[in-house]
Amino acid sequence: MPVLPAKAREFSKAGLEAFATYWYSTLGYAFETGDSKPMMAISDPACKTCAAMESSVIPWHSEGRWIVGGQMFVLSAKTTFTQMPDSTYQVITLVRQQQVKYFRSDKSLSEDMGAKPSVADIVVATYAGGQWRARTVEHLNGNTA
Repeated sequence: MPVLPAKAREFSKAGLEAFATYWYSTLGYAFETGDSKPMMAISDPACKTCAAMESSVIPWHSEGRWIVGGQMFVLSAKTTFTQMPDSTYQVITLVRQQQVKYFRSDKSLSEDMGAKPSVADIVVATYAGGQWRARTVEHLNGNTA
């Protein structure tokens, strides 16, 4: 299970960048294990990406099915650490996900997502109660990550 680094708790530029990197580690963990609790613990309930995980990826880890791969690699995480009018902060990330394969309970391959290129995302986060929380994570073209 991913461990939240101390830096990711700080209300600072480096803290926000560390938080965004940690968020992706919890997303990869959810793909690998079907356990979205670490990701949900640091995400806003209205997070669309989180809801997508809850409705599509997480249920795959039932009835003997499983997923291989899905780990997330954050190649960069950069922020100006400027508060937006809605009190959020933004981090631009460059992320690559390891190839994802979905297997059925009979061990047959259901779907191979193939290797994907790195993508630029925006992580929109808030800071309250001594912790960062992801409000939304989207590809920069506007699609949910």
